Amino acid sequence: MQSLEYKTLYADLLGKAISDCPDWTNIKKNARETAVKFDSDYRTTQCKRVFIVGSGDSLFAARSVVPALRRWTGLYIEDRTSIEFSRYEVGLLGRDDVLLAVSNSGSSTRTRECIILAKKRKIPTVGITGSLEGPLAKSADFVLHRPVKEFNLAPEDIRRGFLHAAEYCATLYALYVFGLNLGLIRGIINSEQIEKYESNLREALASIGKIGNAIEKSVIDFVDQYPTLENIWVIGAGPNRGTAEYAAAKFHEQIPINGVPQDLEEWAHLQYFLTLDWKEKSVIIILAPEGKVLDRSMEILTGIENANGTSVLVTNSSNSLNRSNWDFPILFQIDELLTPVIFHIPSQLMAFHWARKRYVRPTPLRRLDNFWLIRKGQICDSIY
Repeated sequence: MQSLEYKTLYADLLGKAISDCPDWTNIKKNARETAVKFDSDYRTTQCKRVFIVGSGDSLFAARSVVPALRRWTGLYIEDRTSIEFSRYEVGLLGRDDVLLAVSNSGSSTRTRECIILAKKRKIPTVGITGSLEGPLAKSADFVLHRPVKEFNLAPEDIRRGFLHAAEYCATLYALYVFGLNLGLIRGIINSEQIEKYESNLREALASIGKIGNAIEKSVIDFVDQYPTLENIWVIGAGPNRGTAEYAAAKFHEQIPINGVPQDLEEWAHLQYFLTLDWKEKSVIIILAPEGKVLDRSMEILTGIENANGTSVLVTNSSNSLNRSNWDFPILFQIDELLTPVIFHIPSQLMAFHWARKRYVRPTPLRRLDNFWLIRKGQICDSIY
């Protein structure tokens, strides 16, 4: 097994994986073509409500893009976990509903179940997946394929962590481009707006290595300061509620540390009380992009400080720096709706460095069930 010294820097590898592994040209092409096919189908032209479902990283990506897709398409879009949709929502679907099902592998049992049951209700289904050979692609009415190749530049025991990050960004991009083109077709946005958003996305994705390099020394210092940390919160709202869940998942999968995602506002109502008791041992990452929740994020930061907790600020607002215990500035200006493509970077680097410091191999951790719980569970084929 190959290994790296703890002080190895990961930002360049992260940037390289996200730059090189996804087939960005074909993802863009596939997303556009899927939007055209989707809108051309007689069953979808009059749709009023869209459910977008998934599990794990697929769900987090889906949840992150909902605020953008609602604005761009003019459709009412709701995210659901796969099991919530398949077991509790599908029986309530009507003829004006559509399902978008996201699965990186295309093999998630519960997400496939969503498609099977939605089709029983004669609901149009779109599968967003990295595999055309998987069962999800073979069962959905429309397929948005987002191809991502293996990443072989990193040592074998950590390369899957970089691949997962590339897959996550590719799924975000596919969903964004699909939404933009559907909005254009529906007359909600124009081609000039599409070019603006797509350009912002491309530049942000190409800047991930640079953004990571600017903060990686601070990440190492942070990890050195808390070598045995057991719990860490990640809080965000709007497009970064899903980012908070994705970031927390990396702490679970790669170390493991108990990463706890929470809605920005709900933290103030709930986990604030733990901070009063745990004080500096209560470590909270605040995702605070410039935009609609920056003001509330800074109020939360003050609340953490007053409760003697440890605040960790991730922001692209230069005016908000130097107020927290730890700052991780995102040196890139981007529309708030698109911030999920870069606001995961600090947590991703933290997870790699914590794993290295604790001598965790491999990263991410390997399952012992051969993915049975995720891909081989029983599929419910009845609507109730």
